[in-house]
Amino acid sequence: MTRTEGLPFFDGIVGWSIDHPQSPIVRYAAATALIVAVAILRALFVTSILPWLLFIPAILIIGLTLAEAPAIYASVLSAVLAGVSLASPAEPLWLNGPQWTGSLLFLLVAFGVAFLAGELRAGLRRTRMVAAELAERAAFLSSVLASSTDCIKVLDLEGRLTFMSEGGMKVMEIADFEAVKGCPWPDFWRDVGNAEALEALAAARRGQPSHFVAKADTFRGTPRWWDVSVSPIPGPTGLPDRILSVSRDTTALMAAQEQQRLLNGELGHRLKNILTLVQSIASQTFRRADSLEDAGAAFSARLAALGKATDVLTATAWQSATLRDIARAGLTSIEGFTDRVTLDGPDIELGSQIALALTLALHELTTNAYKYGALSNDTGTVAVKWTCDPDHNEGNGRFTFLWQEAGGPPVSPPKRQGFGSRMIERSLQSYFRGETSLDYHPAGLVFRIDAPMPKADAMASA
Repeated sequence: MTRTEGLPFFDGIVGWSIDHPQSPIVRYAAATALIVAVAILRALFVTSILPWLLFIPAILIIGLTLAEAPAIYASVLSAVLAGVSLASPAEPLWLNGPQWTGSLLFLLVAFGVAFLAGELRAGLRRTRMVAAELAERAAFLSSVLASSTDCIKVLDLEGRLTFMSEGGMKVMEIADFEAVKGCPWPDFWRDVGNAEALEALAAARRGQPSHFVAKADTFRGTPRWWDVSVSPIPGPTGLPDRILSVSRDTTALMAAQEQQRLLNGELGHRLKNILTLVQSIASQTFRRADSLEDAGAAFSARLAALGKATDVLTATAWQSATLRDIARAGLTSIEGFTDRVTLDGPDIELGSQIALALTLALHELTTNAYKYGALSNDTGTVAVKWTCDPDHNEGNGRFTFLWQEAGGPPVSPPKRQGFGSRMIERSLQSYFRGETSLDYHPAGLVFRIDAPMPKADAMASA
């Protein structure tokens, strides 16, 4: 069987020496000590027939742990020590011919072993550096994939799942990838999404990227919208070998777009209502005006009041407005007389259509009071009161609104009913679904609304 791992002890020693390089003095001292120790052991326990044999493993160890240069030095030192152990004063050159030949051959072999061990050590060092870089890169890529909120998947050419990023498993609500590994990716998609997924796979197999947006459930069944990009992963031949799919959760974006569509539709509906109301104001104003100048002034004033009402509603996205804000908007035409007008009532909210109608009604009442009623002199006053009784009629509630003038000139009913009077009585009666009355009492005009208290949602959507 082929071994793919080295001896742990050997790998540990070599790895430690690479990770903890020593100074040249320490390396050469260590090489010297090891060779001298081997020489002493050889002299004490080994016959002099093969004096160089034990030095080879020592040189190999030195080359692997201390580098090539100390190993070459150890080779020369080993040859010298072996020669000393064989030297004889009887020989003219201390060694005979065979001994000199053996020493030279040993030196050549030792140099080869030292060089080979040094290159092996250098290769191991480069391997460790590459492995460290690859591990760092893999850790970085793993952290990127884990941090990404996209669902990154790798499929085989048949569309089966072979990999899913950690971040993708989170957004897909998958605890263990083994639960979905090998599953056909198109099966995750619904209806049209399934057909688009199959088409994207076919395009990727042809080497073409594609993109689609579709709906699919998470592994736990949570419905979500996904923006999907599918592209081929080339193999060694350049042809598609695998397929990459990146899905981004766009559920919030799709919900926002749907909300925007609803808002656009609601805005269109509101604009139509406003235009209808403006058309009605224009028709009634110009039809019954005594002169074009009077009609223009009245129409401009009514549009200004309508604009104030829309300003109030804009602050709440046209959902509702407080009655106090509505009253203030309706009284803007008499801003110099606000000290003679009192507002008294709880701060309740009314729907947008009721707010517009009531603002216009208050504008008509204030205009009339300024021209003919309590505000046409220096002493008259206007009291505006409203109440809410939630316990009235077995809990159904009751809403009352009162406009009461006092201190002005004597009041008498008009000879003909104008736009303001009709709108005050008829429109508000319809909007509030209750009773309205406009009493031209000699002491001062009195306007009253007596209606059921609208439900909260009805107030906001009226």
